[in-house]
Amino acid sequence: MDIVDSQVHIGPGGISEMIAAMDALGIRSVLHDEYWIGTPGHPAYRINDKVFRPSAPTAELAAWTHPGRFSYLLRVETFDPELRSIIRLQRDATYCRALRISPGMNRAETASFAHGDYEDVFAGAAECGLPIFVQISGNTDLLAPYLKKFPSVNVIICHTGMPPGKALVGPFATIEGRPDSMDYWTKVASEPTDAALDKVLRIADHPNVAVKWAHAPTMFNTSSYPSEDLRPYFHRMVGAFGSERVMWASDITANQTGESWAELMFWVRNDPQLSDAEKASILGGTARKWLNWEA
Repeated sequence: MDIVDSQVHIGPGGISEMIAAMDALGIRSVLHDEYWIGTPGHPAYRINDKVFRPSAPTAELAAWTHPGRFSYLLRVETFDPELRSIIRLQRDATYCRALRISPGMNRAETASFAHGDYEDVFAGAAECGLPIFVQISGNTDLLAPYLKKFPSVNVIICHTGMPPGKALVGPFATIEGRPDSMDYWTKVASEPTDAALDKVLRIADHPNVAVKWAHAPTMFNTSSYPSEDLRPYFHRMVGAFGSERVMWASDITANQTGESWAELMFWVRNDPQLSDAEKASILGGTARKWLNWEA
């Protein structure tokens, strides 16, 4: 089976170690989202008081030295004065497959997204034929205007599209940094699971949206591996989007619930209710198609 992990973080370094692990597990390719766990926010350049401009030196090195095994996405900031130029550069970069935005990390950015302030990112992606990964933290309904206005842009919802799980309340509150952040994110994380999932499933009516299945035990507040209590939610997701619009990601370098890379992969591969064709789509085919990434 052609297996593609659609999110890992490495850097600086770590390329050889990841290749060895991929070979051991039979993972053919990974999509690299460069974000240095030890120094969050790096690597990026400060442009002004409002904008950091992300870069991806480890990701580019990995892709150039191991073509076919690595590709990458680039995070972009909507208020970067050179946004459209940066997007065009990624269009021309040999191994860049997508852009990523994260308007779901704090209320100010979520409000900005709702106001339409991210339209320039979508317009640039439409011009250059690049898909966009969107971290939206339970507010998938806010995607609808963008999906309608930019039907040629493929959008992949990060981390199941669900609100942050209860284990993420502290990190989200710290990132946002408001006096009431702990109370606010506690309330967000307490939304009934079925109601939050229904909101995600409704956005599947738009044909240009897919979902990335990552951090699911955290987002659904279920047990870690073997996570049998998670499967009903997974099957509802696959039922709504179809296996051709669900892509697997381990995010193994930032996994909160302690599963091994093998456990995260085989949880899907050994699912008793999925056909072999559905497993092949979720574990690799969807990523290949949506990221225009030939095997």
